[in-house]
Amino acid sequence: MKTLVTIWKKELKDLLFSEEVMSQLLSVTDVDWVTEDQPYEAAQFEQDIQGYDACLTSWGSPKFTAEVLAKADKLRFIGYAAGTLTSHVDPIVFRSPIKVVNANTALARSTAECTITLMLSAAWEINHHQNRLRIGNWGASGTGNTVMGLSGQTVGIIGFGEISREVIRLLHGFHTNILLCSPYCSVDEAQKLGVTLCSLEELLSRSRIVSLHDTLTTATRGMIGKAQLKLLADGSLLINTARGPLIDEAALLDELSSGRISAALDVYHNEPVAVDYPLLNLPNVLCLPHIGAYSGYWKSQLGAMVVEDLVRFSAGQPLLREIDEERFLRMTKM
Repeated sequence: MKTLVTIWKKELKDLLFSEEVMSQLLSVTDVDWVTEDQPYEAAQFEQDIQGYDACLTSWGSPKFTAEVLAKADKLRFIGYAAGTLTSHVDPIVFRSPIKVVNANTALARSTAECTITLMLSAAWEINHHQNRLRIGNWGASGTGNTVMGLSGQTVGIIGFGEISREVIRLLHGFHTNILLCSPYCSVDEAQKLGVTLCSLEELLSRSRIVSLHDTLTTATRGMIGKAQLKLLADGSLLINTARGPLIDEAALLDELSSGRISAALDVYHNEPVAVDYPLLNLPNVLCLPHIGAYSGYWKSQLGAMVVEDLVRFSAGQPLLREIDEERFLRMTKM
């Protein structure tokens, strides 16, 4: 078997392909690498792909367009060492015998960890208490002061996929009551996960903490608008580690400016945000610069996951992370 790796950024290549992963890769295939730290362009990719059985790609790699796929005469395996595929693979690939896998599981675990971190940080008002300490306001002990915290809260999860599954698993350690809104989770599965299925309106009105995990599609863009935000109880916390445009930005700014609710955000309508972005200066908003996938451990597993599936493919075994057309069409549209 012959494999082309189109990951040209040395820093990313070194992160994804440890000695162990390289050993696994070379045990099943000959490998050609594109030139390090030299942008690998689409035109060159179209020329090079002919004759390869497999191709491993990641962020920065050129897209598998219809033109590239037409030249891929022997290609039977695409391994995308990252998450959302919609901007990297033309859906025409699903009309071919080519197997497509990604490593979204690693990014999902990282994002779930970030989500819980935001919940804890905001629910414990970390920024507020740190700033209070900086101005010499220690506060009196024995006053009965409390924070919302995470333990024992009702948490609403909007959207059902790998990230929300992991968030749900982690939340159970805090004895939370978990509500879930998604058409993709059955009653039986909800029972196994220990969550309660409900409508969006019920979730928003009953939850003290709401966390968004839906993919961004035409149907979900702006799904949380003025009317939905008004359903949140006073003092509620809104978390978004999914996509900024799921929420109507103007409505969110109005609601947060009132101080009625708080938010912790890792994603925005336009990224990067400007230094004068109004949400950055609100005391009830915790903002991060889209770092949900930054876990060093989980990011280092991206290459291992696609190589593992390539090894299984070479042995004729079922793939662990295969993406079919239905899953592809549910992914965020970049």
